[in-house]
Amino acid sequence: MRGNFAISLAMACLLGATLTGCVSTRVIDDASSPGDRFGLVATVPIGGYESRATSATAKTTAASIANPSDTADMDAAVALAEGIPYVRSEPHKVPPFPLVLNQTVQRYVDAFTDHSAGIRESFRRSRPYLPMMLKVMERHDLPPELVYLSFAESSFSSKGAGPWQLSVATARRFNLKVNRYVDERRDPIKSTHAAAQYLATLHDEVGDWRVALVGWNRGETAMNDYFSLRGVDYGLLTSRLPYSTRSLLNRFMAVAIIAHQPERYGLEPVNYTEPESFRTITVKGGTTLSEVARQTGISMRVLRDYNPAILHDRVPPGPSYELRLPLEESADALDPAAALIF
Repeated sequence: MRGNFAISLAMACLLGATLTGCVSTRVIDDASSPGDRFGLVATVPIGGYESRATSATAKTTAASIANPSDTADMDAAVALAEGIPYVRSEPHKVPPFPLVLNQTVQRYVDAFTDHSAGIRESFRRSRPYLPMMLKVMERHDLPPELVYLSFAESSFSSKGAGPWQLSVATARRFNLKVNRYVDERRDPIKSTHAAAQYLATLHDEVGDWRVALVGWNRGETAMNDYFSLRGVDYGLLTSRLPYSTRSLLNRFMAVAIIAHQPERYGLEPVNYTEPESFRTITVKGGTTLSEVARQTGISMRVLRDYNPAILHDRVPPGPSYELRLPLEESADALDPAAALIF
């Protein structure tokens, strides 16, 4: 009985000691190169979304990275963390992604901000959707910063394979429609649901967000080649990656860091708590966008912008289809009960 109590007390002390190092909001670490020092920007909330670290896994991992010289504490923290599985099924606020600002990422930040027209346009395109995309991430218990992976992939473009640049196989695996009429990879909300499920699946397999992004870029089987690099510092990880994967991670880090403090970089902040800027109407399958434009007073260009998944100027065949309309331009937006069925 006393033995069990002593073991329990020792485990509690170990946990308390391990988590003590997670209080500060910024820590400095040494990368693989002595001149490449970086800070973890891991506890800064995005807009109005405050992430509270409730996962012992994330806390102990952060503590071990913050104190690389203390081998005993690091080993104990990793051992403790590996015993706690990542759970998606229980809703809770999750710790933020372990962002890193080192000399390499700083160069990407400078490149984005020195020629800011591109990133300004990316944020402009994303404004109607980012609040909902963050809710999707929260619903899947993912770090909210991951929404900016879509910026790193495509500059938040709805063209081609869409914001997340999902392959056709991955899109269909997570229930997106890709056919001659629609390509739901181009829909920012629907594709975010698929991307969130895929990211959660990758993290479940490897237990490390940075290595999960390697799998995102190079395929799930490629994570096996980098499994031993879980928890290592960012400089060491990226030094082992192919250029395309390393570049994606650096772009993602840079955009997320800029989004945390947009005013610092001369950009307009995004209101992550603002209400939806669009609504949906139900139309009959096969309805032309010109008919919708005639009855709503909304231009064809705006209809295309708000419904990028539609590949032609006609909704796909079937019983019905939901179209998005911008609230401020909807002719019947003052009637919340209205649903135009043609």
